[in-house]
Amino acid sequence: QDAAAPSSAPCASAPLCLWRRSGGMASSSIGASGIDTSLETSMFNKVLVESGERAKLKEYVMQTLTECGWREELKRHCVEVIQNKGVERVSVEEITAEIAPRARATVPDELKTELLNRLRLFAEEQNMEPAK
Repeated sequence: QDAAAPSSAPCASAPLCLWRRSGGMASSSIGASGIDTSLETSMFNKVLVESGERAKLKEYVMQTLTECGWREELKRHCVEVIQNKGVERVSVEEITAEIAPRARATVPDELKTELLNRLRLFAEEQNMEPAK
């Protein structure tokens, strides 16, 4: 999973949209003002990628998840699911369906907050204002 991956689903604020994909609230195509924010989101994502900031954020997320033990815990849970269902009887889709909700739910709140703060700061540095 790519926690800092840009979302194809638009939302009220591009930084929030990325945070939402990392485990926050579900995104919406209509912003708080009732305006579709698809263009704003795709522009923000483009700037993130072109500047190299997306790669930096992805590295930060991966490193943080490794350091806090999240990745190892998820691996243990995957092994447990496979052992319980039987390696010959379980599909990748079944593993994903069982693991993904737990993975999202266990991402540390501190990481989500820090990622959101970094995205907001980046947006401010790029003179990009979130929709109001």
